[in-house]
Amino acid sequence: MEKGEQYKRSVMLTVLSLSLIISGSNAVSGAIPLMQRHFSNMPTTAVELIVTIPSFASIFVPLLSGYIQKGIGKRSLSLIGLGLAIIGGLLPVFVISYIPVILSRILLGVGLSLFTPLTVSYILDLYDKDESNNLLGYRNAVMSLGDTAMLLIVGVLLKISWHLTFGVFLTLLIPFSMILFFMPKKFDHYSIMSKSGEVKAKQRTNLAIIIYALIFLVITLAYSTIFIKLADYIVNNHIGDASAASFVFSVLTATSIVAGIAYKYIFKLLKAYTTAISAIIAGISLIIALLNQSLTWMVVFIVIAGFFWGILNPHLTSMMADQSPEGSVTLSTSIIVMGINLAYLISPYYNAFVSKLFHNFSSGFSLTFAGVVWTIFGIIYLIYIYFSQKQKSIS
Repeated sequence: MEKGEQYKRSVMLTVLSLSLIISGSNAVSGAIPLMQRHFSNMPTTAVELIVTIPSFASIFVPLLSGYIQKGIGKRSLSLIGLGLAIIGGLLPVFVISYIPVILSRILLGVGLSLFTPLTVSYILDLYDKDESNNLLGYRNAVMSLGDTAMLLIVGVLLKISWHLTFGVFLTLLIPFSMILFFMPKKFDHYSIMSKSGEVKAKQRTNLAIIIYALIFLVITLAYSTIFIKLADYIVNNHIGDASAASFVFSVLTATSIVAGIAYKYIFKLLKAYTTAISAIIAGISLIIALLNQSLTWMVVFIVIAGFFWGILNPHLTSMMADQSPEGSVTLSTSIIVMGINLAYLISPYYNAFVSKLFHNFSSGFSLTFAGVVWTIFGIIYLIYIYFSQKQKSIS
């Protein structure tokens, strides 16, 4: 392989490595029962907060990312964010008191939130439309691969102690090392969309980005419902036990890896209709999965839903990028990330509100409603794209 090709490959792998751990803050959730024993004088909600509190930082910190990046560049911001995440992630291995553990988890959330927007802006700023489309799919695959690997590592460490499960965040050294050694500083403010190659425009946003953030919030609320309600649905309907539910989740995560790799082929087939058709298929598949009392058929349709969620995500991200003001991809991505993280944070309260609104508190209803939300969104978006394409052909 020529030196230039090796250089290009190393930069591409470095960009993708940033996505390896970005959704892994909840990987230690399996340690909750052991932490409850250790913090036996604390209420259950306080112990559960150890797992969820990084999400609080993930709501507002990403908005600062674009402005900080403007001053110090993408590379330095990535290293600072990764460094803080490594420190915050590993501190619970060595501390035993509740407050230091909580503070370290907040630090982890701040670190992750600083570099998460760069996982998209690096791709969109360095690569042309076709290549960035492909890489957004690979990004989804890398995220799912990271989630799967972290869950497996935590499963092994849990057999030793709950403290050691936080050692899983040593995996953050992978992207940290790659950014440090393989990411050139010359790409700090580079944008392929700018004629000069350098981004000089002030970071700003527009109404389209706000709308996309709201769309991501709504569809992520539906997706997060699967992780909150599916285990309860499987156990209470005697479809399987807790381990069966865990198996479904692991299959769902693995499916996203396949979807990320297959994305470019699906996009070539569906083109502008990729998001709409994917949302409709995902929604209908989730609803059909709930009509079955067979674990096997449930897994089949959950896999289909998860696969098309993995197709929808990168395409919607790509469409968001098309609407982003010049030189503002990092800020635009930060706003989208804020919408996604807000969805995960409020998901339990959202599901409680929907259940109260319709006077149905079963997990099956919550999951069905999530499928309906995806389907309705897909139909509305399909109509919108159809008339948009028609208008373009006329003009």
